[in-house]
Amino acid sequence: VVTTTERSRVPVEGLVQRYGMAGRARVRAADIPVLALEDPASDAILKLRGEIARALEEDRAEAIVLGCAGMADLAAELQREFDVPVIDGVGAAVKQAEALIALGLSTSKRGAYANP
Repeated sequence: VVTTTERSRVPVEGLVQRYGMAGRARVRAADIPVLALEDPASDAILKLRGEIARALEEDRAEAIVLGCAGMADLAAELQREFDVPVIDGVGAAVKQAEALIALGLSTSKRGAYANP
């Protein structure tokens, strides 16, 4: 997972651990403010590319998950550039929700999800 700031890295690492991926995934921060992604004059995209390159080289990553919704429009370009799957988390979540709806599934009404 490549996210924006160190401040964001810590909670994302918590989620990685919570979902059982701690041994298989690493979280990196590109040290860029979210709004800098929208500024072509900033070096944000260069920093993001550098962090992805380090993840591929040092962590031997086989895919990259973009850890910020502000990076969504960069996924296809980065995937072509680095020749690995680059996943936009927002788009992936929307597609998963669409699939659950298409399958006619909803939240369980038993156990922890039962009406009080």
